[in-house]
Amino acid sequence: MPAAENPALPNDKIPKDLRHKSRARLVWVAVSGSTNNALLTSIVPLFLLSLGASPFLIALVATSNHIQKMGRIIGLQYMHRAGKAGIFIWGRIGSAPFGLALAMLAYWGGAGLWAAWIGLLLFSLRGTLQQVGNTAWWPLVQDNTDGGAVGSYLAHMRLRQRLLELVLPLGVGWYLGAQPNSEHFALPFALAIFSTVAGAIAVRGIGEKAQAPPAAGLTHRLYQVLNTPPMRSYSTFVIARMGIMAATQPLWVVVLTGHGLPVSYFVWMTPVTALGYMVGLHAWGQIVDRHGSRAPLSITLILQALLALAWLVLPATPLYIALWASAVYFVWGALEGGQQMGQSRAMLDAVGKENQAEGFALAIYASAVGGVAGGALGGAFFQWAQGREWELYYLAAAQVGLLGPWLLSTRLSGYHQQTSVRHLFRRSAP
Repeated sequence: MPAAENPALPNDKIPKDLRHKSRARLVWVAVSGSTNNALLTSIVPLFLLSLGASPFLIALVATSNHIQKMGRIIGLQYMHRAGKAGIFIWGRIGSAPFGLALAMLAYWGGAGLWAAWIGLLLFSLRGTLQQVGNTAWWPLVQDNTDGGAVGSYLAHMRLRQRLLELVLPLGVGWYLGAQPNSEHFALPFALAIFSTVAGAIAVRGIGEKAQAPPAAGLTHRLYQVLNTPPMRSYSTFVIARMGIMAATQPLWVVVLTGHGLPVSYFVWMTPVTALGYMVGLHAWGQIVDRHGSRAPLSITLILQALLALAWLVLPATPLYIALWASAVYFVWGALEGGQQMGQSRAMLDAVGKENQAEGFALAIYASAVGGVAGGALGGAFFQWAQGREWELYYLAAAQVGLLGPWLLSTRLSGYHQQTSVRHLFRRSAP
């Protein structure tokens, strides 16, 4: 990529006007990713179900989402040569043929377990190439928010993403209908290719700080970063949280559709979640900027664990299931907005300016390790519990496990210097 389009600037602050332009472009890149999620990633489990996939195979979709993150190893090897924006562009362009193959499978591939496995393979290859490019995402964000109000900027970015998720899934759900066959998924999969290319175009012109040539091999650099206490604490925390998330949330679709919730209604839960996410997003961003990640993580992880009790009162009729799901997804979205804001701040605090790309890659690898283990074990346990009609008890018990990551969050960088929940409420009281 020509240097004039994505200038690699000296290792000080990027000029104010270029940072402003870059932050605006990063928002559009994030929106293109949300479009991808609505048109493809979030409906792949429904596509595989239409092909006759088992609950275990559906759980492997979550495992695949995390295995894909290992593609960042390739990104680390080549980002110093291609540049941060350059590696992002090549990752997006490289993933497009696999997205096209997935759309063709949906249109012509028929049905059956073999087709479901091929679909999972194509989905995994597509995601792996995108993750090669995503190696540069957090370094680009850090480069262009250095010294600024990170929480407020992330709130602005994620608000745009959630606004899209309020609208697009409604159209996708209407198009798919209550019981779609595999051919119905071909159109949204094909449209996802355009959003993929749009993300590659949007990243052109984003400012980035120059990268020093690596002074050591990749393994040594990764070990050097992991050997720091802040990164070790963050990695342990995120492994635990993502393990529980991968062992529970991907299986919600199996339970809800199995109890009679129409597929279109399930797709519409994405806007409900987005609406909940947006409710407190600016407030979470301000709390993170003023008080750090401690209070948001404590509040959200504890309440998400307590929300597990809702699985024990799942209604029996489709209408009440839809109302129940709407309430649960709305509350979950409101809590997830604060959780992600706190986790992003904790990650930025844990990653130093030296070996920047390696630090963010390790943070994502830790998430992947937890996701792979949680997805595989959770899928196996859930399938065993399903035969005994204990699946609701499994989901409730596993989700209560989020109290473990909350305890691990007390070891994150700067925890004891940040505002506690009790003091936060005292300061907020009139």
